[in-house]
Amino acid sequence: MEELTKQCPFCGQTINAAAIKCKYCGKWLENPQEAQPEGHTQQQTPPPPPPQQNWQQQQPNYAQQQPNYQQPTQQTYYVEQPRKSNGLGVAGFILAIIALFLGWIPIVGWVIWFLGLLFSFIGVFKAPRGLAIAGLIISLLALLVIVGLTGWLTAAFKEGLAGL
Repeated sequence: MEELTKQCPFCGQTINAAAIKCKYCGKWLENPQEAQPEGHTQQQTPPPPPPQQNWQQQQPNYAQQQPNYQQPTQQTYYVEQPRKSNGLGVAGFILAIIALFLGWIPIVGWVIWFLGLLFSFIGVFKAPRGLAIAGLIISLLALLVIVGLTGWLTAAFKEGLAGL
């Protein structure tokens, strides 16, 4: 009984016994013209092209050609950006929020509201503007709350005095 497989003499993998080329390493096991019977002509496939060198192998190695040549090194510099802040804008935003809740207190709430409006307004002209703009809008909303509450308290006070 014939053996159905054999080992490739180049890579050692088990391949078909009738194979003339190893499917693992691509080496020809015997000359393809000798493997065909006489009088039988078959179009022959050309052997595969030689393997291409990768890019690094194609480039000349200057370090070996010139003894004093030093390979350039790449250096990365990280520049830390200074943080920009808008102190007046932040202060105006915080005071505007406080004034929104304490604006009903007659003198203290009004002073806090005015300072929040003033700091936010000045902060709009400095970068970054985000909290300054938010403080300005909240200050204007607080103004509406203060005017509404003041009007309501004044009307209630007048009604209370009229009822006496």
